[in-house]
Amino acid sequence: MLRIPSPFRLLVALLALAGVIALAGCNPNIRRGANVEVVAPSHYDMTLQSYKDGQFLLHGALLSADDLASHFRYLDGQKKLPKVVLLEPSKDYKIKDGQLRFFASLQLTYGFTGYVMLDGKLTVLNARAEAEPKKK
Repeated sequence: MLRIPSPFRLLVALLALAGVIALAGCNPNIRRGANVEVVAPSHYDMTLQSYKDGQFLLHGALLSADDLASHFRYLDGQKKLPKVVLLEPSKDYKIKDGQLRFFASLQLTYGFTGYVMLDGKLTVLNARAEAEPKKK
């Protein structure tokens, strides 16, 4: 037998739903954009450090962005790509926007999980390719 809810029950259910949505909207992580807590891996397959003029330090070697891309192509050819990569500032230079964009493009191309140390906080880099604009 089909039972039709009374208007009072329907009103109570709608008020409860409105209350849950209102409380969820008050959460500061939702309003400002959530900073998700990262569980840091105990081991990184590769650690890069930022250097001046958009360069990187890898195991003490100074590499330009093109050299680093070539290194990743070589590792890809050898089937030895890293799974987890950390980009951190060197002791003298901070991470610049261009380096961060390049690191994100490497992440998209080679599919590793990228972590970035920004202002003393470990952050997971969530790179996404932009959708190409539709042609008219």
